[in-house]
Amino acid sequence: MTMNRQWTLIAPVVLIAVVAVGLSACHRDPRAASQAAMQRAQQYVSADNYKAAIIEYRNAVQADPRNGDARYQLSIAYEKTRDTTNAFREAVRAADLLPERDDVQLRAINFLLLARRFEEARTRAQTVIARDPRNVQAQLALGSALAGLKDLEGAVAEIQQALAIDPERSGTYANLGALEAARGNMPAAEKAFKEAVTKAPTSPTVRVALAQFYWLSGRQADAEQVLKDALTLAPADPAVNRLMALLYEASNRHAEAEPFLKAAANAPHAADSKLALVDFYLASNRYAEASAILQPLRTDPAFATRAQLRAAEIERRQGRGDAALQLVADLLKREPRNVDVLLAHALLLQQKGDSAGALADANQAIAADPTSAPAQFVKGRVLVALRRPDDARQAFNETLRLNPRAAAAEVELARLQLQRGTPDTAVAFAGHAVKLDPRSAEAKLVFARALRARGDYTQAEGVLRGLVDAIPQSAAVHAEMGLLSAARKRSAEARAEFETAVKLEPLQLDAVGGLLALDLSENKRESARQRIDALVASASGNSAVLTMAAKTYLLLGDPTKVEPLLTRAIAADGNNLAAYGLLGQFYVTQKRLPDAQREFETLAQRQSPATMALTMVGILQQMRGQKAEAQKTFERVMSLDGHAAVAANNLAWLYCENGGNLDMALQLAQTAKAAMPEQAEVDDTLGWVYYRKDLLPLAITSLKSSVDHDPKNAVAQYHLGLAYVRAGDKTRAKGALQAALRLQPDFDGAADAARILATL
Repeated sequence: MTMNRQWTLIAPVVLIAVVAVGLSACHRDPRAASQAAMQRAQQYVSADNYKAAIIEYRNAVQADPRNGDARYQLSIAYEKTRDTTNAFREAVRAADLLPERDDVQLRAINFLLLARRFEEARTRAQTVIARDPRNVQAQLALGSALAGLKDLEGAVAEIQQALAIDPERSGTYANLGALEAARGNMPAAEKAFKEAVTKAPTSPTVRVALAQFYWLSGRQADAEQVLKDALTLAPADPAVNRLMALLYEASNRHAEAEPFLKAAANAPHAADSKLALVDFYLASNRYAEASAILQPLRTDPAFATRAQLRAAEIERRQGRGDAALQLVADLLKREPRNVDVLLAHALLLQQKGDSAGALADANQAIAADPTSAPAQFVKGRVLVALRRPDDARQAFNETLRLNPRAAAAEVELARLQLQRGTPDTAVAFAGHAVKLDPRSAEAKLVFARALRARGDYTQAEGVLRGLVDAIPQSAAVHAEMGLLSAARKRSAEARAEFETAVKLEPLQLDAVGGLLALDLSENKRESARQRIDALVASASGNSAVLTMAAKTYLLLGDPTKVEPLLTRAIAADGNNLAAYGLLGQFYVTQKRLPDAQREFETLAQRQSPATMALTMVGILQQMRGQKAEAQKTFERVMSLDGHAAVAANNLAWLYCENGGNLDMALQLAQTAKAAMPEQAEVDDTLGWVYYRKDLLPLAITSLKSSVDHDPKNAVAQYHLGLAYVRAGDKTRAKGALQAALRLQPDFDGAADAARILATL
């Protein structure tokens, strides 16, 4: 007997995965599903199968994101497999969810110490000690945290590098003033600094040391007064003037910083201070003044490279990208291993659309200095542009390993987690980025977006309200506020926010998409049509706009315009994966399977990893009867991602039906089951493999589960009937086979079912 049912059942899992998840969630108790997954995980742990346990613990977390014990056990399982990055993340999230569990807190504290997040480790350790003063492990952890916090010079250096990674987004030394690095015996430390001032009352150096102590202890007003005293002693001292300027910049008092930067720049042999003044002018868009200072420095051998890099930045900001690239290319010829030059060249190439060249530059920078956090960050940005999210995540994680205070890397990781559909992790990354850089609007916006995705609407609104007050002209902020209002079913508020966003920025596509969704939900079809037509007319070469228009026409029930729009979208941007995927799905609905297969094959060549596209290719090959080709395609998918559930399910079926290795089929079916435990088709595949291996009790259990999840599936009823026949249970066999024929008299296997029924 031949079974051709599998592709017809599993294809919708891929094509409408979002809908399927949404619907299934309505019919399950999340906590019960989470506990069931934990029980399965613990069985794997007992057998020392931590990789399988990780899958089940992740299922538990997915079912109930607030299951702190599941996250705690998941952290342990990750550590067993030496995945310390994920072990760290889950340990901290578990500690947030289980604040009363000392063992959970201590695990998080140890990871925080390894990551040099001493302040957070100190706070958690003190909380444990407050509950249990005799907890020796907590006392030791507190000592380690306090020791780490005394590294003032290292703390400042890390923050300066974090800001150098992404100065435009993070702001100028925004979180230096908030750093409380010198915890421990504060009174004794302050007394020692003051005694030094008493013994050397005319020395500006000892006053600077006292000012730094105050600043890094969070006492900015005291630091400011001490620096003023130092300047009365040495008004032209470049170090004191630059520190005073830095203090004002950190307090967002930029106008007050300028005189001190100028004073430092006017001192003899003050080229470094002149470059600091240039950076100040760049941040203020005062390019003429910056260029005037740079001109003589570009002929000074000691400062020529840094001066020319800033000159190139001025050209870039004024829209002269080719001139900027030429200046940096000239430097690169002279200094091919200079990390700063390589990274500047990479960013300019990326701006021109040459992401491959940019990646080559970033890799050369890393080869020149493997400890460079900025090089890893630039590499991550380029990999995002190349649509290589897994590689980008690795680069951003490496950035954080090299500099745990690189807030911009946390923001990028949060974005990637949102794209991945894991809002809990996105909240963790973005929330920590906000702590590292409390004045970063970008970090707060991504944090609000992650909170909305997780369903924390009240907290998200609080963050967004603050952003609206701070930057009322931000289209992105208004668009996100509109999306939040829409999620809360406040249609009028959502529409008002979206309208504000598109007035500020007509191509704010989140806002445009929100307005289109509102139009369609309110049956304002003509309004939606006019809106998208106007947008296409104003941005006819914008690939994202063309893709949005195609989706809109699909929803409007006008398929004639879909293919031309998507073809134009792909022509405008050959890397528009959404356009390829939508075109392939459109061809499926139009029963143009060869065209669909071609589009997904093209998508697989451009996508990294190509798991989704290749899975669709395999499904389409099955639909076209190309079983051997489908098997090879699914095998390729599994080589790329050993947990690809749909491919695992379909490959297991093909092995089972076409004389393949049944042990391998069983392993694949179990992989699919771990990832999709409530999917009827997966239970059917697993049960059928057990049936072929003559493991009848297991076969009946799985097949019964399939029928329970989808009682109207004739093929599943037929398979269950066959299992009952072989087990000798004629009554149940007869019931299942009769149900199969009643549901669908002409299904594949119907003749065999009728023949067997006649013998019962």
